[in-house]
Amino acid sequence: MQSGRIKKVKPMKRYTSLPIGPTARIAFEIDATRGACSKVAQTLLSNGRVNEAELEECARLDDALARAHRLLKATVRSIMLSRLKRSSRARYRR
Repeated sequence: MQSGRIKKVKPMKRYTSLPIGPTARIAFEIDATRGACSKVAQTLLSNGRVNEAELEECARLDDALARAHRLLKATVRSIMLSRLKRSSRARYRR
């Protein structure tokens, strides 16, 4: 090989491939789990006697899942928007 004939190759991606797809699926599963918490709460309320401790635990789980769901969705959205901005800036520089 002659070094004068070698062209520099630009990398196609400048960022590490993150597991965005699996993370989005986890967000979907969190949402489905929140739905299950809601169904359990409805079942608890529809029974004649309400177990307040179980209802409180169900509400706490739902609150925690809601916070995790919002954080995960916001972070994925932020990463995707950041990538789109970088991609469009790179396109205009060429």
